[in-house]
Amino acid sequence: MLACSKPAPKVQAPAKQAAPAKTAVAKPPVVAAVMEGMVKVPGGLFRFGCDDELDGPCAQAERPSRLVQVHGFKIDKTEVTVEAYKKCVDAEVCTRAVAGDECNWGESGRDNYPINCVTWYQADQYCRWVGGYLPSEVEWERAARGDDGRLYPWGNEAPDADGIFRANWGEGLARQLWIRDKWEFDAPVGRFEVGAGPYGTLDQAGNVAEWTSTIAPDTQDDPNPERIVKGGSFREYARRLRTYAKDSHGPHRFYSHVGFRCAAAE
Repeated sequence: MLACSKPAPKVQAPAKQAAPAKTAVAKPPVVAAVMEGMVKVPGGLFRFGCDDELDGPCAQAERPSRLVQVHGFKIDKTEVTVEAYKKCVDAEVCTRAVAGDECNWGESGRDNYPINCVTWYQADQYCRWVGGYLPSEVEWERAARGDDGRLYPWGNEAPDADGIFRANWGEGLARQLWIRDKWEFDAPVGRFEVGAGPYGTLDQAGNVAEWTSTIAPDTQDDPNPERIVKGGSFREYARRLRTYAKDSHGPHRFYSHVGFRCAAAE
């Protein structure tokens, strides 16, 4: 009986290897297209988190400020769009985003808007499909902050300094103030070029907040730990747009003010 059982793994092994091989052949064109929409973020030491004297006042979750070493990587220049996400759905890899109030999926003329109303799992699946991954909180902040510890992706000026709007943001629940930047809710990606980050990213402050791969420390023992969300959104106060600011949400939840962008190895 032992002699008969040995050939079985040998027969099954090629079958197990066949599926990945087919996937690898299909992916390169898609990955190449995504890489064209990415910017390079150099490796190095940078100041991560919030310092009460330099940045403050800081929320407890934003402390401590510390130097972090990161490897070089690439990150999407803009948030993932409805059009890009639809390609993953059409490929029968991603599931549809939720449609409805303030959600962009299924709305006419929204192809170049950020895909919102997606869960963390949907965002993670898309990034894997294109050959990348959801950036960690550290990577996301590195891309937005650069080497100089800036408060916002564009520098230290307020989002509306000198009457120039550098991001799509609001003032909490005061919805009449959301339209000061000409957009009541989210805007098409890349509209606020004056708010570009140190490496060329757009909309890392405002528009929609963005999922990261990082688990919120105070929920790490939960069955479904929350994930860190960065960047603030069209309805946030200016402070929530700061590079070190953060929030967290359950991975199964979706929100009209949350989208994502992908990262990839350099």
